[in-house]
Amino acid sequence: MQDQIEKFKALTLKNFSRKDFQYHEWMGQYHLKIVERIALELCDVYPQADKELVQTLVWFHDFGKPLDEQNEKATTLSEGSKAMKECGFPDEFIQKVVQYWLLMEQKNEIDIRTTPVEVQIISSSDGASHFVGMFYPHYFRDDPEESVALIQSRLKEKIEQDWNRKIVLPEVKKAFEVRYKRALEMLGEFPEKFIS
Repeated sequence: MQDQIEKFKALTLKNFSRKDFQYHEWMGQYHLKIVERIALELCDVYPQADKELVQTLVWFHDFGKPLDEQNEKATTLSEGSKAMKECGFPDEFIQKVVQYWLLMEQKNEIDIRTTPVEVQIISSSDGASHFVGMFYPHYFRDDPEESVALIQSRLKEKIEQDWNRKIVLPEVKKAFEVRYKRALEMLGEFPEKFIS
C-alpha cells in the first residue's frame, strides 16, 4: 500500500502548495511533514499500530483545508475520500481512515484515550506538531488589524485544546512539556524566575 500512500501524500502536498491557499508557504513543510515525523516515531513506540493507516491519516486529516477552508471538514470527508479512491486505496481501508478521522475530530466530545491506538497517535502527533516551528506564531500574522490581546486569547484556547484534548499519549506529553510552557509564554505566562 506504500504506492497509494505516496501518491496520496504527493497530491495532498500539491494541494497545500496552491497559491490561493493562505498558508501555502509553510503548512505542508512545517505542519504535515512534522505530523508525519512524530507519527512515525510513535509507530515505533506502539508497534501494534497499523503504520499504513497512521501514515494515511497524516495526509487525510487536513485534506480539505486548502480546498475550502470555510468548509474544510465536509471537504476533507468528500474530496479526501474521493482522492484516496483515485490513488487506488481499497474501499474498506478508505472507510476505516474516515472512521478514525471522525473519532479524532470528536476530541471535544470524547476522550481520545479511549479510541484505537492509531487515532491516539494521529491526534497526539497533530497536536504536538503545533508546538514546533511557526504553527502558533502564524496567528500573529493572520490579521494585522487584530489586537495582540485578542490574538493571545484565541491562541490560548487553541494551545489548551491541543495540550488537554488532542495530545493523549504520555510519551508525547513528556517530550513536549517544555514546548508547551514556551508556547504559554507567547500569552504572557512567564516563569517566576528566568535564570534559576
